[in-house]
Amino acid sequence: MSFHEFNAGEWSSQQGERMKQTLSDLIPKEQVLYNIGHSRALPKDHYTVGVEGDVIALGTQFDRQAALGYFDMAGIDGNDELSQFSDEVKLFCHQLQHMMDKREQYLRVSKQRARDNPLNWPDWISYPPPQPRGWHYEDEYGALDYYYDENAKPHYFGENFHIEDYTEKILMPYLEKYPRSGEIIRSASGMLCVKGFEPCDEVPTFRDFVEDITQLIEMSSNKIGQLLSVRRLQYLRNKFESYELLNQNREIYLTKINPHRDFYNVRKIDNNIDLTMCMSKKHLLNVINKKLNDEPNRVVYNENGKDWTLKELFEPYFADNKDERLNIDDLFEFGLIDRTLADKSLYIDDKNTEYDDIIKREVLLRIDSTFLRHDNYIEGEYLSMVLKQVLSDYEKSKYQFGELGVTLQLATAKSDLNPWSSIANWIVNNQLVSHNVKWLVRIARNYPTLKAQGKVSNFQGFIDLIFAPLFEVSIDPLKDINLHFFLTKTSGVTLLSNSLTISAEEEVGDFTQLPTPSDWNSTDNPPYGYYLFYIFQNLTNLNTFRQSKKLSILSLRPMVASVTEAHSFDSLATAFLFSQSIINGERLRHHPVLQYLYYLKQVGITVSPLCWNKSVQYMNDDGRMVAGDKVAYETHPGIDFFKTGMMVSLSTNKPLFSSLTRDPLIEEYSVAGSIHKLSNIDLCELCRTSVLISGFNSQFKQHWIGIKLTDDPEHPHENVDDFAIQRNNVPDMRLNYRNDCVAVEKQFIRNLDEISNGSTE
Repeated sequence: MSFHEFNAGEWSSQQGERMKQTLSDLIPKEQVLYNIGHSRALPKDHYTVGVEGDVIALGTQFDRQAALGYFDMAGIDGNDELSQFSDEVKLFCHQLQHMMDKREQYLRVSKQRARDNPLNWPDWISYPPPQPRGWHYEDEYGALDYYYDENAKPHYFGENFHIEDYTEKILMPYLEKYPRSGEIIRSASGMLCVKGFEPCDEVPTFRDFVEDITQLIEMSSNKIGQLLSVRRLQYLRNKFESYELLNQNREIYLTKINPHRDFYNVRKIDNNIDLTMCMSKKHLLNVINKKLNDEPNRVVYNENGKDWTLKELFEPYFADNKDERLNIDDLFEFGLIDRTLADKSLYIDDKNTEYDDIIKREVLLRIDSTFLRHDNYIEGEYLSMVLKQVLSDYEKSKYQFGELGVTLQLATAKSDLNPWSSIANWIVNNQLVSHNVKWLVRIARNYPTLKAQGKVSNFQGFIDLIFAPLFEVSIDPLKDINLHFFLTKTSGVTLLSNSLTISAEEEVGDFTQLPTPSDWNSTDNPPYGYYLFYIFQNLTNLNTFRQSKKLSILSLRPMVASVTEAHSFDSLATAFLFSQSIINGERLRHHPVLQYLYYLKQVGITVSPLCWNKSVQYMNDDGRMVAGDKVAYETHPGIDFFKTGMMVSLSTNKPLFSSLTRDPLIEEYSVAGSIHKLSNIDLCELCRTSVLISGFNSQFKQHWIGIKLTDDPEHPHENVDDFAIQRNNVPDMRLNYRNDCVAVEKQFIRNLDEISNGSTE
């Protein structure tokens, strides 16, 4: 089933024509704010006045200044030199333009642009095929609610999935067109690649990277550049507030005449969820109680040769006169939902901890390993049961989707199975497949651990451990069909920042002194930027080959520093150059030049305010943050980024850790809306952004939010028709306003860049 068949006729053409006529009568397009003939004039789409307008447009110079953000001398005396700006400002704008061009170059050579991904090409066939238009969960499975009945079986699409069907219907016909061929070699720089697909000259070398990152450091410390960036960002923030005041009534009116669409039934995607904490407390409680009732004597854990039954794991928490059942309060008592348990030493090796607390926390780690890990003694059976409830909830909602982050277990992987295959086998064997879920593979910065274990001899071995299986399965999909299928459902890879465990002193400031990966033989952990650059280089070679075979490519979506100052600039600067979008990014508010660059290039930023707020609170409680740091929810900068015009989406990250309801994503949006007084349109715009920066293919996005891809790097997507509001509930005037603001800022930079180039020639 092709996506052309799937997308045809979602909306009634008659309804669209009626709405088109209504809006054209209400908002005459010819009424604009000022004369459009000037070379730097704004697009006129959102500067219109209709019956719902709150102001009368005037063609004054002040109106022009408010629209452009600076006093434009050309509007008065024809002076096109922008003489009010100093040479330092013009030089800084030249550097900004250079950095933007660099990012565009790196995304192009790494095939991370949406239009370069075969997943977004018209002939891509999705498997399993999408549900038909008008499908509803209750029509197929009924209204049985397992949430309140732990014995009820959750239903979801993937319970009927079989990898044999995929092999027969999709993979074998594909191999007839693209035979298995290719040989893995090393390029001159030591990178893995496929023979015949060696890296081109545009792929940056480490020396190129050092030059670029050095220039970014110099730009960010430029006082003139900082002042300009702060002023432009403040202007954009105030401009949006002015826009809302002047156009609020009109926006509300447009959404009211838009039938059958509101915040609850527009598509929204949770762009970053930790697999081990993707469930609500009730999800986990259902599985624990069911298993305690059905199989209390089953051996579920082994430690140092000792077997533990399920009942024995929970014995320390059951009093003699208490039923062997848990409730929500018990989970709070355990701390299972109040701590991240990846680092044992963080909680157990504390000299001030009482012995009883150590025992309880050791038991807690066993429970965590049994129920929240996929690579454990029972091969992730319990976690798969919990995840099936989550998938069922997504499909019930119809309008909620998720991108689950699963960590690549390099340190604990079995010697006879690569960690990629371990994840793929767990997903396929447990039928964890859904239209509503895609995957992000997380890579931890744990080279020192692997080096100490003897699994790698140098950093090049670490890189090979990650990418060699991907090259092999890309050349020959039959070598690992499960992994081949898993990669079609994978949006990209995430480099973890580990900001709670990596100190600033461990970061190396002078990149020029760092050895090559094959010469990095010490147990020292490389800087974040070093990790990300070499992952980018190898991913570029992998994507180049996969694109030639019409296989989906992988994007970079790193998790940058969010809570502490540790390597915050390093991660943010490197991510700007090499990644499609980022996760977190709260520290951008301390780096205005980088924040302005992120705005200009509309880099996607996924934030999790609830999880961030709770993490910071616990860091304060544990004495790991300077006293006096603000931890109130409203201090999170995500919504300020959004109002400025940056591409921000909301995510839950760890619902088990931070959420109190059965619907974590709606909770995330509702808290943000209540605290920051966001309108229904603001929330819908955040939802639309979550779809834009997700890894779902463009045919889905066209159906969900009414956009299609273009070949214009300045405008990578455009509306399918004039009334995308029917799909995303965001008025066209809001979208036009956002696009125009970015266009004005880019034109401002270009004008000063051209003057700077002219003065240096």
